[in-house]
Amino acid sequence: MQEQETTLADKVLDYISNRLSDKLELNDKEVEKARAVADQDQLEQLQAMRNKLIKPENWLTDASKRAKQISRATHAAKYTHSDTRSSGVLFSEESAKLQKNNYLTSASVSGLEVDFVGNAAVFYVAILLKLEANGVMLLDEIAKGQSPTLEALSQTDEQYQEWLEGFKAALQDKQVQSGQLTKQVYFPLGNSNYHLISPLYASSLAHQLHQKITSAFFSDETKRARKAREKGLYDPQTLVFFPNLAVQAFGGTKPQNISQLNTQRYGKGYLLSCQPPSWTAQDFLPRKGQEAFWKELTHRTWSLTKRLQKHLAISFQRSSTLAIRQKREQLVDDLIDQLLQLAAEIQSKKKNAGWSLDSDLPFAEQLYNGPSKSDRGLSLAKSSEVA
Repeated sequence: MQEQETTLADKVLDYISNRLSDKLELNDKEVEKARAVADQDQLEQLQAMRNKLIKPENWLTDASKRAKQISRATHAAKYTHSDTRSSGVLFSEESAKLQKNNYLTSASVSGLEVDFVGNAAVFYVAILLKLEANGVMLLDEIAKGQSPTLEALSQTDEQYQEWLEGFKAALQDKQVQSGQLTKQVYFPLGNSNYHLISPLYASSLAHQLHQKITSAFFSDETKRARKAREKGLYDPQTLVFFPNLAVQAFGGTKPQNISQLNTQRYGKGYLLSCQPPSWTAQDFLPRKGQEAFWKELTHRTWSLTKRLQKHLAISFQRSSTLAIRQKREQLVDDLIDQLLQLAAEIQSKKKNAGWSLDSDLPFAEQLYNGPSKSDRGLSLAKSSEVA
């Protein structure tokens, strides 16, 4: 027998039941206390309250009246400052079609999860509106002006219309306003006119990024692949790393004061590294050509050699004085220092030990420039001398 699919109405009822379970449990405890003291009036009040709680239509009526206290948004203002009075902005799919560029923006991602801002105590209504079944969310039905789910759960047509209009208030665009605690940029247009630009945090885009990174780090498949990698074993799962990842916190101990999606992320937002790659100089090893070492030394000492040549040319016809000799000695010492420095750099590359054996350098320079693997160079030198 084929299992019946769960409908959106079933999910709404399950959600309401879970929300009411704590209240019903508390009501039962109060009933026991009232029975223990034989307080009949309180028992009747508690029973009336329980009868009201167990009816999902009563819960939906109350939720529809509170829906106006929240509103949809993809870009929320309270990420900048939790006390700002600025409103959020909803980035719709219609506006996304106009944004065709090479930048990563909210328009770059399809199917962004909508965030909700407003009274944190009413975010349970936002979760209700985002309930989904068979690819359709409750807020999608309400946005179209007709909800088969609410109609199936209502007792009368008047009740259905009341719910529909009440929940619509959470989807309607409120008046856009900016507050003094929000970052603002006055962009001049000329003729004493300007645009007031208020940068807003892309909450829905950040949520998509958070989900990607979280799944890459904490999914069961990733954990299994990471363990296999540590043991040097094969695993078909591709491991993804995010180097220099930073975590930004929003809302402190009360992330719900920022937005509904921020509550789901426990106030965390990931920041990808935008640092430029660090420059690493390529290691020089005089492998090719018998004059490779001296060509590199000539390149490094070109200006120093020119100074020595110029000094010698000027002082050639003059009498030898202490100042002339000291300057010449200093320039020669600098050349020798460059020679020793280059040789020391090459000899210090222990990880490339043995490289000189495969180079074109003369044998004496191979011994001088390169450390060999287990004195392989010295053993070859001795065998060469014997031969």
